[in-house]
Amino acid sequence: MTGLLDLAVSRRSVMECSLCATAGTALGASPVAWAAGRAQSAGTEAVHEFPYGAVTLTGGPIKAQFDRVHAHYLALDNDRILKVFRENAGMPAPGPDMGGWYDKDGFVPGLTLGQYISGLARLGAATGDTACHAKVAALVDGFGKAFVAAKNPYVGPKAQAQWAAYVMDKYVVGMIDAYRLSGVEQAKTLLPIIIAKCLPYISPVSRDRIGKLDPPYDETYVLPENLFIVADITGDDQYRQLAKHYMLDTEWFDPLAAGQDVLPGKHAYSHTIALSSGAQAYLHLGDEKYRKALVNAYRFMEPQRFASGGWGPEEQFVPLHQGKLAASLTSSKAHFETPCGSFADLKLARYLIRFTGEAHYGDGLERTLYNTMLAARMPDSDGGYPYYSDYGAAGEKRYYHQKWPCCSGTLVQGVADYGLNAYFHDDANVLVNLYTPSELRWDRPGGAVELVQETDYPAADSVRLTVRKPGDGRFGIKLRIPAWTKDAMLRVNGTSQPVTPGTLAAVTRTWKAGDVIELTLPQPLRTLPIDDKNPKLAAVMRGPVMYVGINPWVGIETQPIALPQALEAMPENPQAYRTDVGGRNLVFVPYFTVDTERSATYFKVA
Repeated sequence: MTGLLDLAVSRRSVMECSLCATAGTALGASPVAWAAGRAQSAGTEAVHEFPYGAVTLTGGPIKAQFDRVHAHYLALDNDRILKVFRENAGMPAPGPDMGGWYDKDGFVPGLTLGQYISGLARLGAATGDTACHAKVAALVDGFGKAFVAAKNPYVGPKAQAQWAAYVMDKYVVGMIDAYRLSGVEQAKTLLPIIIAKCLPYISPVSRDRIGKLDPPYDETYVLPENLFIVADITGDDQYRQLAKHYMLDTEWFDPLAAGQDVLPGKHAYSHTIALSSGAQAYLHLGDEKYRKALVNAYRFMEPQRFASGGWGPEEQFVPLHQGKLAASLTSSKAHFETPCGSFADLKLARYLIRFTGEAHYGDGLERTLYNTMLAARMPDSDGGYPYYSDYGAAGEKRYYHQKWPCCSGTLVQGVADYGLNAYFHDDANVLVNLYTPSELRWDRPGGAVELVQETDYPAADSVRLTVRKPGDGRFGIKLRIPAWTKDAMLRVNGTSQPVTPGTLAAVTRTWKAGDVIELTLPQPLRTLPIDDKNPKLAAVMRGPVMYVGINPWVGIETQPIALPQALEAMPENPQAYRTDVGGRNLVFVPYFTVDTERSATYFKVA
């Protein structure tokens, strides 16, 4: 690792930077323009993400969860979050202990601070909420002073001994987003200091993690995604070289790119996050290997998925074609690490949409979003957060058994990213990927474009898009037509246009203010078998949404049910169905609407 360990500068050098790190925070009127100074992308994109703030969520279940998460994390106590860092530095540390994973004797001390900063910066950028940006600045300032003053960059022994790379990655993403999205200059100054102080504790080679518990436990291969971005921000090629160094090529990207399924036995969440490192490697290095690896990994994941879109069971990819998912239902391992796993999966789907522009990745993204992240139970006020989804015969949405787990960090990041999932664009077209009440503002050379989307989807089948501002009117609109729909209809100002499920419907014309697109996406009920060895063990789907039976009774999983044809709609409830099973009502509702009820996901299909 010649030359790279030079980043681990002497303590004297770090302390010489301390005055910079503790200097006042500069918050501009608007977030930093991240693209300024960014290296030209080497890998090509079919479509691009819109920036935070271009999309405003205006209603529906996605907006409702977004608002609740925004309020929850904004209200977290700064002193409590910073306490363990201040204690580590020997500074006054007011506020109660966090407890759980977070404290110095916890499982991963201080792990999620960077993710809270990142999520709040994203929320602030998405909504324009200055309170979020102010909170980000305060947390960066408190963290920066304590981090520079402390001898050890890790606030507890387990963070240092077994999670050094993982924890550093969370520190780094917090500073990246604080700088890019909240305009906190101090965060940019801290980035090289964080990496320099943490690097001596991190393996000098990228190490694979096999399975859930097998050593080595740390995940060095998650580092490159954010290190590439640090190189963009700082202009220092050392970080680009460090990112390249930690790519997990031999065990992961090389075989995946060659079409070899190396998923079985791998730790599911961290290796999926590593695919985001592959995406940034493709964007920065232009190596087609990484793009191929992402495409193949997504294909290999598909048979591993539960009906929710989440893969498993219990954080580990399993050998295919052996009925492993079905077996997990009876072994209490029908678990999907909800906010963490879905955060990784949604990022992967977004990258693949960007690289390919293909509709089926949007279908997968939508399915995962509705049934995992949106379905996560809201946290309590003292560190109780969701971790697993339970797809067994009497599943419950429980909090993780320890407070402040890793999913408390990915929950806020993933929900804050909801707007990024809704629309994409190239130079000449906007792609409508999610159907949710929202407004899009697209600044393009031909003039500002504004689109308004109105819908009760997925409760209802209809979507209405109105052009509020057309710019010069010379652009196209592409709409994702999901593969599961039948008899979909598209009208432009009342004139019908044919559509094909599983494709993008392209509408090209010179747009005027007030032009309207009306889209109808019928959502027929269907079943999805749990795996290829158990075709009669299946879950119920309507459109992208997984339906579950609520308040199931003992033995329900053994009773054959004629699904989906036996289901009938409940009166005045467009999202509930019922059927008679042995003289008892079994009611099906969207999994994302379930709160504290028990639920069953898979049934024996007659």
